Amino acid sequence: MAARSKPPVTGDRAATRARLLAAARRQFSRAGYGQVGVREIAGEAGVNAALINRYFGSKMGLFAEVVGDSFTIGDLLVGDRGTLGDRLARYLVRPRRSGFDPTLVLLHSAPHAEAGGVLRAALAEQVASPLAEWLGGPDARERAGLVVAVLFGFTLTRDVIGTSTLGGDEAVVREHLGDVLQRLIDGA
Repeated sequence: MAARSKPPVTGDRAATRARLLAAARRQFSRAGYGQVGVREIAGEAGVNAALINRYFGSKMGLFAEVVGDSFTIGDLLVGDRGTLGDRLARYLVRPRRSGFDPTLVLLHSAPHAEAGGVLRAALAEQVASPLAEWLGGPDARERAGLVVAVLFGFTLTRDVIGTSTLGGDEAVVREHLGDVLQRLIDGA
């Protein structure tokens, strides 16, 4: 009979929960909600898969917590309105993160019906709505939506289709991307 994993003692709960979240972030970035199982996440975290239900209620509960505040745009909205396009472009054209990348979670998980709903809600709440409010004006929602579309379209092109489609000069790509975003921001 195989030995069963013992539930962590009270002092280890926070550490176990943090390990599960970190493993889930990496796994969902790698393959997406529909392609990752709770055993893979728990295995990477070094715990029994039953702990996912204990701490998060379900795999979807864990996913919702991973997505949580992954798409926040707030820090990028601090600064001059006339340079937001450049700030967004610099953020996107930065070197890719190792381990967790919320844009990869979006790309891999959006096609899944339940996970896609969680992602759409997070994008609306954390990116589109704050950006529309910050932009102001009668067509702010539409402009904010188009900015989001450009951001994730760029990410899709870079991470799925391939950077060769974008050209080779990162500075030129960043400059043009910033210009496109700024036109949407300015309503020009």
